[in-house]
Amino acid sequence: MSTRRCLIVAVALAATGAFAAGAVAQCGEAATDSSCNPRVMPGTPGLHEVVMGVATATPDYHMSCTFNAGHAVWFQTTPQQSGMLVFSTCHPSTSYDTVLQAWRSTYDCEFPQSLSLCVDDTPVTGCANGCSYYGGTISFMADAGVTYLFQVGSYNNNGVGCVLCLGVRLYLCGGSAQTVAAITAPGDFACICGTTPIIGSAYEVNGLIGSYQLKCRDTSGGGWSVIADVANSPVIDGVLAQWDTSTFPQGYYVLRLTVTNVCGQDAVDERVVWVDGQFDSTVLRAPATGQIVGGTVCLDGTAWDHCGGAFELYYRPLSGAYVQIGSTQNSWVVNDPLGSWNTRSGVPDGEYELLGWAWDQCGHIGADDSIVTVDNTVPIAVITSPAACSFVSGSVPVIGTVNDAHLAGWTLQYTGGDAHAWVTISSGTGPVVNNVLGDWNTSGLDACAYSLRLIATDQAIIDCNGALRNQTEYVTSVSIGTCCDLNGDGVADGDDIQLFLTCLLLGVCP
Repeated sequence: MSTRRCLIVAVALAATGAFAAGAVAQCGEAATDSSCNPRVMPGTPGLHEVVMGVATATPDYHMSCTFNAGHAVWFQTTPQQSGMLVFSTCHPSTSYDTVLQAWRSTYDCEFPQSLSLCVDDTPVTGCANGCSYYGGTISFMADAGVTYLFQVGSYNNNGVGCVLCLGVRLYLCGGSAQTVAAITAPGDFACICGTTPIIGSAYEVNGLIGSYQLKCRDTSGGGWSVIADVANSPVIDGVLAQWDTSTFPQGYYVLRLTVTNVCGQDAVDERVVWVDGQFDSTVLRAPATGQIVGGTVCLDGTAWDHCGGAFELYYRPLSGAYVQIGSTQNSWVVNDPLGSWNTRSGVPDGEYELLGWAWDQCGHIGADDSIVTVDNTVPIAVITSPAACSFVSGSVPVIGTVNDAHLAGWTLQYTGGDAHAWVTISSGTGPVVNNVLGDWNTSGLDACAYSLRLIATDQAIIDCNGALRNQTEYVTSVSIGTCCDLNGDGVADGDDIQLFLTCLLLGVCP
């Protein structure tokens, strides 16, 4: 006799949806209670099922492998191909505690050769019968062309009085498998966090699943971590496992589902997912802390995460409550405008906190802020001397005031006479209050009308434009020379009277 490797597999052999749909009515066949007249089952590769009523079957004590087993019935098969053979009473129709053993046929049907494989109970959920304990499963490597017998009895002659209905499954390995492994959720590159259900299917079409394993590893190629290792529990469009991602660092991971049927044939499916552990990036890069702003303020920066989410912008006086700027934004922004803040309406000058607040679909939060000063007040700029329309000459002290909370600078200029553009008299960056802004040297300038201009600018960036500032311009007009000096000789005398009369009486002006 050839040497063979025998294996008793204590696993539940649950039916797939395909099996349930084609189930035979309970107790549909008469009992075959003789080893010489067994119920013959096909030897072709695949799954074969029989449902039988065994209430009329008699005990077979001399061939039983346990004490006082009753209601013995026999089954027979001759595999067409060598390979794994699985015989099981774990079936929806089995309603009592079974005792199962395997034999090899000999030339005398009354004396088959025992394979020393005897199973009373396979204590898993799929083998529970609802009355008393469990069914059982036997598996071993079978040879093609060899006839095998299986005896099924009732434990202790069904002493607890269960309904005596028996369902058996025979699975012969060989040919092509139809093992299904499918992860349907989460999808590729989905964002997951916390405890996430992994949805999919793990089963054998018209066959028996052996087990499925779900594992993961980061995409850098590290070692695999087992999420679930499940024996003989087919899943069709259901929860394969609950994955607690809380102990995994943030990053991309490969999910791999491997489904193995009882013949050792595998099917594999994979997904790449993102495990989210924190919010990725919230940066409020403009305006920067310390900046002085006014008008419309442009907030610029980044609010981004691998997962979906949203962000909001807020402002508040340093001692006040937050006020939202605009509406909630549901699209991420990377190094671009986040929003704008109108400080001209209802926002007094002063210090404010600007806050960018973001969150992702996992509830992780990101925030960044800056402290800015709002200044929408133009500087004070005024010339008090020389007075408007006055005559000046020589070195003229120009007196006035330039002042602002955030003064950037000022410039005093003139134009007139031969000057066709503004000429700077003096400038500065500090405040001047009712004091000399500059000395205007009028020597050498033509006696004529002139304009004096004082421009003051502060540091506030207005309307997001670095070239725009709060600015005040003050202009006054004066004349260089002496009042009534019509001939321009520097003094008012009789010569000027003659010119006046000539202009008055003859219309000839100097």
